[in-house]
Amino acid sequence: MTPQEQLEGMNPETYAPYRDPREYIQSWTDKIWIARGLGHIFDHYDPKIKVHTCYGETYGMENVISNSLQKMIAFPNRGGGHDDVVWERRGDNGFISSHRVFNNATHLGPWTYGPATGKDWANRGVAHCVIQGGLVAEEWVIRDEFAVLQDLGMDPYVVAAELAKRSPVLGEQIKTGGDPPAFAGRYRDPIKTGISGDRPDHARPECETVVKLFDRVWEHKFFDLIPELCSDTIVCQTVRMGRALGISNYQLETMKLLAMIPDADVEIRDICVHDSADLGLRVATIWCLRGTYSGAPYYGPTNGAPLTILGSSHFEFRHGKIIREWRFFDEIAIMAQIINHQNQLDATAVE
Repeated sequence: MTPQEQLEGMNPETYAPYRDPREYIQSWTDKIWIARGLGHIFDHYDPKIKVHTCYGETYGMENVISNSLQKMIAFPNRGGGHDDVVWERRGDNGFISSHRVFNNATHLGPWTYGPATGKDWANRGVAHCVIQGGLVAEEWVIRDEFAVLQDLGMDPYVVAAELAKRSPVLGEQIKTGGDPPAFAGRYRDPIKTGISGDRPDHARPECETVVKLFDRVWEHKFFDLIPELCSDTIVCQTVRMGRALGISNYQLETMKLLAMIPDADVEIRDICVHDSADLGLRVATIWCLRGTYSGAPYYGPTNGAPLTILGSSHFEFRHGKIIREWRFFDEIAIMAQIINHQNQLDATAVE
């Protein structure tokens, strides 16, 4: 399904005053963050906006304005580029947008991580948004916060310990052992429906390839199937600005993620597909891993902490195979869950 075919019959007010959803996302992002038109948030967000992060939930316009204003002060030269906007129609009056961004800035003001350091940082992230009637109604945000701390010269374990006490977004305890709203429910057939609602039946072969990757490779550990699904020249861009080149390195990068949580239940929570003349066919996903920190001790000694890892992957296809993956998750959120669980174990031992 071409971009033009997706636009046919779609209410133009859904992405007005722009030409299409891609321009809608890029233009209002620039107006808010580059031109500092923070007030434009009122033009583009539903007053009851729901924002889901790796740490918790925020609801309503006041939280969006407050968090954005604080971030602008902390990183006044925050810039970066629009890596991609993968969008797909959701009914006649809406669409889903998976906006992949490259961020860079200088830490010039106070932030949740402490006073200004004057250091530069860069990271990547994804904003996965549901737009209805021209307004962002719901958003899932995933950022590589470890990369930021690494550039700022801060100890990620110290920051994660603080986050185990309070979320930088909500100011409340991180929830573990249960499913907060961002992770609630299950989507057993994400090709048909996911967190963004029912999706059109197009690009089924590519969607089935992605589902097979998560099910057979991630869930059931058939890493030898990767050459069947991916090009020999596969490149995975991942956290801490890392890159895995070629089949062997791609296998190892995927195994590394799963090794710390070997009992993980793997779920695709949303699929969004876009095929354009300039960038080809891309499949954007939101995924979730649920399990225990019982494998490789990447973040300190294993302690059986229950982990819920929210992530996103963008896949680029060529000739029916995956040639690029951009994979994002928040390691600091993982570490905070591990530390939080250890604190609970220590408290129980004292009692």
